[in-house]
Amino acid sequence: MTNAPTNRFPARNRGSAKSAILGLILVAGAAGGGWWYFTQKEDSGSAISVRTSDITKAALTSFDVTTTASGELQALDQIEVRSTLESQATIVEIVDEGATVKKGDVLCLLNSDNLKTELDTEEADLESSQAALFAAENAYQIQVTENESAIRDAELKLRLAQLTLDQWESGDRVMKLQELDLNIDEANRELARLEAKFEKNVGLLAEGFISKDQYDQDELALVKARARVKTVVLQKESYIEYEQKKDREQKESDVAQAEAQLENVKAQNEIRLADKAADRAQQNRRVVRDQARVDKLKQQIEASTILAPSDGMAIYGTTIQQSRNRWSSEGPLMIGQSVYPNQLLFSLPDTSKLVAEVRVHESLAGRIRKGIRATIKVDALPGIALSGVVREIGVLAESGNWRDPNLREYTVKILLDSNEHTDSLKPSMRCEASLLLDTVSDSLAVPVAAIFNEGPVRFVYKPKGSYYERVPIQTGRFSETYAEVVAGLDAGNDVLLRQPTAGEIIDRPWNKPELELVGLTLDDDGNPVRPMPAGMTGGAQPAAFQQGGQGQPQTGSKDSGQRQQRGSRGAEQNRQGNKDEAAQKPAATETAADTTSDAAPQESSESTSEIAAETNAPTSEAQPAKPEGE
Repeated sequence: MTNAPTNRFPARNRGSAKSAILGLILVAGAAGGGWWYFTQKEDSGSAISVRTSDITKAALTSFDVTTTASGELQALDQIEVRSTLESQATIVEIVDEGATVKKGDVLCLLNSDNLKTELDTEEADLESSQAALFAAENAYQIQVTENESAIRDAELKLRLAQLTLDQWESGDRVMKLQELDLNIDEANRELARLEAKFEKNVGLLAEGFISKDQYDQDELALVKARARVKTVVLQKESYIEYEQKKDREQKESDVAQAEAQLENVKAQNEIRLADKAADRAQQNRRVVRDQARVDKLKQQIEASTILAPSDGMAIYGTTIQQSRNRWSSEGPLMIGQSVYPNQLLFSLPDTSKLVAEVRVHESLAGRIRKGIRATIKVDALPGIALSGVVREIGVLAESGNWRDPNLREYTVKILLDSNEHTDSLKPSMRCEASLLLDTVSDSLAVPVAAIFNEGPVRFVYKPKGSYYERVPIQTGRFSETYAEVVAGLDAGNDVLLRQPTAGEIIDRPWNKPELELVGLTLDDDGNPVRPMPAGMTGGAQPAAFQQGGQGQPQTGSKDSGQRQQRGSRGAEQNRQGNKDEAAQKPAATETAADTTSDAAPQESSESTSEIAAETNAPTSEAQPAKPEGE
């Protein structure tokens, strides 16, 4: 008979073993749970820390609205010195570039040997022409004397002819008539005596007192007396009718001929004198011409020695040309180099007063006024900020270079304030100016890194639990770091400062009341749009942004064309900045219309600010806005 095997462990001991095993399991579970708890707690703390560093609060703040423009320093007052020679010349002597010169110092000496040779020839020609002029002057004076003598002779002949006429008229003619009348009277008296005597002789002959011969002689004398009367009467009539007229015409003709001769002499004198005067004038012009040539050559010879017109620093013209045209291959001025007429040789800037010449985009030029303050940074003085004031704004826009021919910029000159770094500054140093356009005081604002664009909507990401939701906002004025929030946020609201990942975003459609709060609405398809202005038909205006594609301007509205143009200007201005920088930091796009100088009306500023944003949003993915000037 065999004995049944006995149990080595009693039932009580088996229960204790089970309890021990269960305890070990519980301890291991507690240890694992503790490890999991502490691990999750550590991860949660890290997430909270990261989340806190990426979030900021919308708060009331004040900031300056500025724009940045680049350019170079220039002297406020500078004098350009050019070659005034009319022909090429070679440099014989030249001052060192950068040397400080005083007024009257020799800057450059040009070769003038050819000019001096030409001057000798011209001076010989001048002496010859002066001698010819002297002879012409004497000939003219001689002609004047001869003319006076000829006129005196002609006038004398005229006076004599007139006197002869007067003498004949008042003397000879009258005496002749008196003589003829006397002859007639004598003939009549003689005839009367002879007739009386003849009548007596008839009685005396009959009585025999006279002879027949005596009678006949007295009768013959009577016949002669009668003939004599007729003759003297006929002589008077002949004189009056013929000889007197002939003498008068002859005398008057002599007077007229003398008068004509006088006029002829005067005319001849004028001709001869004019000929002499013309010769004298010609010789005088030759002298003036030769003298002008001599004076000009002397001036050219004098101009070959170029003197400093004022105090300043001597800068070569070739250096200035190279700074303006980087493709210029012209080397510096040197001895033996040819200089062409009107070539820029030197510039003498007054470095005691400098201006920063910067170029500002045309969209911002209208907001810049004389007198606004600016901060200037010069590449040659790193870490030093200089102050200045806008002194001058260009009248006309300047075109961009060949890389961007559509670019239009205005030149703004900023006068630098006096400072201890003036001696270290020189013209043509590269600089960057930050111009104060506006100041925002005690307004709700967020960093520009928190603002994003999607179509016409500008929005921020607000934390909601472990995720983020989009909240539309209406913006006002921008600076490089802050943006004014007009509507959509309250002071103290948290906003995200980075672009969240796809898994962190709460995917929900736009909320219409939130859009209406910032001046937008939804169309029938649920897309954000701007309401149609009062008085216009056609419903709400579609947004330029379309889901999944490029924004398309709407042709059915005049306002859409204006937004497209202004958006293009904003996009063009954005391209001027550093593209790498823009890709790394999200900021709000700012155009000329975005940064209005007056906060009221703010809705207009928001509407204009969103124009550039909708033009620059090509896809449905939220696009970080870029700060003004990038």
